Amino acid sequence: MASRISKTPQSPTQKADKKRIEVLRAAAKCFRKSGFHQTSMQQICTETGLGPGAVYRYFTGKEAIIEAMVEDERRQARAIMLQMRDAESLPQALNATTRLFAERYRSGGDAGLMTEVYAEGMRSKRIGAVLRKIEAEWVMGLTNILRVAQARGQLDASLDAAQTALFLTGMWDGMIIRQHFHAHDDPNALPAFYETMIERLLARDGKSDNRGKPATVPTSLFAELDQKIAAEDKRQMSLI
Repeated sequence: MASRISKTPQSPTQKADKKRIEVLRAAAKCFRKSGFHQTSMQQICTETGLGPGAVYRYFTGKEAIIEAMVEDERRQARAIMLQMRDAESLPQALNATTRLFAERYRSGGDAGLMTEVYAEGMRSKRIGAVLRKIEAEWVMGLTNILRVAQARGQLDASLDAAQTALFLTGMWDGMIIRQHFHAHDDPNALPAFYETMIERLLARDGKSDNRGKPATVPTSLFAELDQKIAAEDKRQMSLI
């Protein structure tokens, strides 16, 4: 007689989280197809197979759904930043990030969803506030990574680290959009070209004062960012 494999029952919280993710995925599918403003809550309900009451139990409306998507983007940005901080060298960190963004947004729908979210952030103060928080956290983290590279002599010390962080971020955003319009080309060609350009743009000119000196990396460079992340996590937990 075959033995039955018992499944571990899900807690109410786990079930709620699963349903919440299902709603987000359904909404993302609708947003990709029709755009944020053209998508109705009824369309999202139909896509999920749930009634309006069930969907509204998790989200008060489309703005709350897109805000949740932005928060998910924030968590993923943190993970990318941690990978960059753990990389052995600046070129390795930047090249890995270029490839990660290229792979993640290779689907035209995903690139379109990203632009839809950022466009809504320009209209909605609520969404814009969350996006600005992500932007500030990302740029601060990347700026600190670049400053560490400067302290190690891996990057021209005369570069403004904050402005360089903004420039690199703009390049990645542009790559995500451009590869959608060149989807018929070799998928590795554009990311590879961006890697080459980043390396050339950030290459040391051989005049750095750090040449031949031991690298001194201030341990406090990431402290401010880590404190802000911890404070925000604590605030988010208090709202749950």
